[in-house]
Amino acid sequence: MSRQFKAGPWLAVAFLAICGVLAWKYYPREQARPASAADAPVPVAEATREPEVLHPIEDVPVLPEEAPAEPLPALADSDAVAWAALAGLLDGGDLAAFLVPEYLVQRLVTTIDNLPRRDITRQAYAARPVSGDFAVGVSGGQRYLDPANFARYDTAVATFEGVDSRRLVSAYVRLYPLFEQAYREVGVPGRTFNDRLVEVIDHLLAAPDPGPNLALAPVPGQPRWAFADPRLEQASIGHKALWRMGPDHAVRVKAKLGQLRELLAAQRPAG
Repeated sequence: MSRQFKAGPWLAVAFLAICGVLAWKYYPREQARPASAADAPVPVAEATREPEVLHPIEDVPVLPEEAPAEPLPALADSDAVAWAALAGLLDGGDLAAFLVPEYLVQRLVTTIDNLPRRDITRQAYAARPVSGDFAVGVSGGQRYLDPANFARYDTAVATFEGVDSRRLVSAYVRLYPLFEQAYREVGVPGRTFNDRLVEVIDHLLAAPDPGPNLALAPVPGQPRWAFADPRLEQASIGHKALWRMGPDHAVRVKAKLGQLRELLAAQRPAG
């Protein structure tokens, strides 16, 4: 089957990274995530075995190819190709306002992989901070997330919604060997990146509605804010990103992610 080459569906989850990058202002930027079973040494047999594939990339539907596909570059030399592909999908939009151009594929893979977790170092982010100042409201002596912040995401959400989902996925399939290689360098042995991407999208779609008037609390000794509710504060990077952009934006982003999920997995999410 022929495949189109213009961009990858990593824009979908990269958009969440763009929103989640506000975590730089509220959360420790260099804090390593707690050790877990995934951090333990992996037996040689497990590290070398072939992945058990849940969502084969070969089954992902793609559009007919519009131009002859050139061979993919090596991962270390892929920045220009990935940047040009993604920029071409934005119809003249300023990609530099959203993403860091260096090590683009590697950063996207690392960012996506970490969205269900609580912490990620600043150097690993694919996204730049959203523009504008973070606003904190005050009511009855309590500080809260000011809804005025939501407008800062208007352009990003509209851009994300405007991307053709099938073109996005078709190009992702074309670029997939680069993403798979990058994921094998940082991911869990025995898994594919496409399976991880579907899993991350499911995690984002499952983000609960935290309700209105999200209370904030200053972090002692640090110039940042945390959610006052410990349950919200312990949530993942991806869920916090959705909450910060506002409920209306979150609904629109989830709808787009749902479209991409169906294409990537060729099935609807469970539940």
